[in-house]
Amino acid sequence: MAIGSGQLYGKGLNNNTISDVTVSDTGLVSEQQTDFIFSVIGEEFGFIGSVIVIALLAIIVIQCLIVAYRAKNISGKLIATGVAALIGFQSFINIGVATYLLPNTGLPLPFISYGLTSLLSCMTGIGLVLNIGLQRHY
Repeated sequence: MAIGSGQLYGKGLNNNTISDVTVSDTGLVSEQQTDFIFSVIGEEFGFIGSVIVIALLAIIVIQCLIVAYRAKNISGKLIATGVAALIGFQSFINIGVATYLLPNTGLPLPFISYGLTSLLSCMTGIGLVLNIGLQRHY
């Protein structure tokens, strides 16, 4: 309901209804800053904002796969592919949970959800992928 209420352009930044009322009042979203941040994005920024977030996450995954394809050794290929799979899988599951297509699992949306452990692990993975992309064997 929160994602659908944003419609095409959304209600505007910090102009949502799920953070203005308590969970017991509506029963819509329990923890909007952590596991259900995509519902806030859908409500505040609408369909356009949701598509932009999905496109940015897809670009990150595609770039990780390009680095994996260009890697010179098998360990670089495996690390870059693993980071791409981690970010892609977590994004898919989180968006599926927020849109009520999948059961609640507790996976955060990479780089967006509130939580230091997820952010640090994703940033470490991207750092490894960047290092793999910089390695050149002549």
